Amino acid sequence: MGTAVIYARYSSDKQDEASIDAQVRACMEYAKGKGLTVIEVYADEAVSGKTASRKAYQRMLRDVDRGTFTTILIHKYDRVARNLGEHVNLEKRLKDKHVELIAVAQDFGTSAEAKIMRTLMWSLSEYYIDNLSAEVRKGQRETALKGLHNGGYAPFGYDVVNRQYVVNELEAGFVRKIFDAAANREGFTAIIQELADAGITGKRGKPIKYTQIYEMLRNEKYTGVYTFSPKEEEHRENRRSKPNAIRIENALPQIVSRAQFMEVQRIMTERKQTGKKAGYLCSGLVYCQCGAKMHGMKSTRKGHEYFYYYCSKKCGAPVVRMDEVDRAAVEYLHKLLSPENQDKIAAVLRKYQAGEQDRVADFNRALQRRIREKQGEYDALLKNLSTGALPSEVVADIGEQMQTIKAEIAQLQQTTPPTDFTVEQIKAWLDALKASADEKAVHLLIERIDVTRKEAKTDFNMQSTLKSVLGEIGCGGRI
Repeated sequence: MGTAVIYARYSSDKQDEASIDAQVRACMEYAKGKGLTVIEVYADEAVSGKTASRKAYQRMLRDVDRGTFTTILIHKYDRVARNLGEHVNLEKRLKDKHVELIAVAQDFGTSAEAKIMRTLMWSLSEYYIDNLSAEVRKGQRETALKGLHNGGYAPFGYDVVNRQYVVNELEAGFVRKIFDAAANREGFTAIIQELADAGITGKRGKPIKYTQIYEMLRNEKYTGVYTFSPKEEEHRENRRSKPNAIRIENALPQIVSRAQFMEVQRIMTERKQTGKKAGYLCSGLVYCQCGAKMHGMKSTRKGHEYFYYYCSKKCGAPVVRMDEVDRAAVEYLHKLLSPENQDKIAAVLRKYQAGEQDRVADFNRALQRRIREKQGEYDALLKNLSTGALPSEVVADIGEQMQTIKAEIAQLQQTTPPTDFTVEQIKAWLDALKASADEKAVHLLIERIDVTRKEAKTDFNMQSTLKSVLGEIGCGGRI
């Protein structure tokens, strides 16, 4: 018999401690069926799986290094992480310590097919987060179309009452002073001091400084225009350029005129001297032949901008053009997700799904066994009650235990076998990644890009978990 621990987590307001209990119960059932002794339960409550900075999770990783157990049980892979990189790092760390990670609701076994299923589940965990974010944005869009407050802090100068923007006259007076100063090309030192002397702070309770004033001067809401932009536009090269933003004229009470606002924008644009910020498709993935990471840089020659990767340890290796790395990464993705490889993935998935009936039967048998055990506990308590002559506090205690068991039986009877993604869903997801070989697709499917040089030629060696898995099922040499 081996020793095991359980890791459970919930994150959203639609989950609570009960979801932790359900995860632990499922893991306990699995451990019992496999002859594993559970020595500890690690639980993170109301913590996102997007980050590894979780107290119980980090404590479990420290205990891995101590070698006190051989198996970690989780309910599903998305409980331990919703980040592909964290899954990869965790697998390597556990492998080095000879610790096995088992998702009891997604126990695919140890075959090559099982390995590809695990890899896909890891990637889909991260994909789910993005998809969930998209669903949240849909709701925000509907709210925006009504011109209602969409969360967060209201701009300085406004308050929110019943989700409607109303003018805060005290703050609005200072907003007008700030715009007047900007239009007259005056400084803001006196206004900042006046705000401080009056004890007036920003909406977050912090003193208003030049950064907050700059944000005010760029905020179109002061002209009465309601604007809402999707989250993904926040990191555009020009953060204020939001082509997909919702704009509704005259939806807010106006604080400054449209003419003054546009004049201030013109003046600020004239003063702006900052250049464009580069977006690096393969950022964090590129390694020099010396083993060090390569960082992005921009160079300007004769009025043209060029982007490169350079060795962070400055080992003397020449820089590499960024567009060459990006092109190699995109070509790799197209080979990795070629029709031939996708067919092999689909075949593996169908083979796995062919055993669905047996897995469901095993699940139902374990479930019925657990129900019988609980019913036995209930009947034993009932028999104790029937003996009579028990103190009232004991009767009350037994009655409470019986109610708890009865509720557990009802919950078990409603439990259904876990379902996995279908072949069609996964194929559609892979097609989407191939069609939009953006930064998200690159970071999901590529773990590392090693830059090597043979004479004057530069080669880019790509590493990915999916590639190694495809190799195990006979197609690794073709990608």
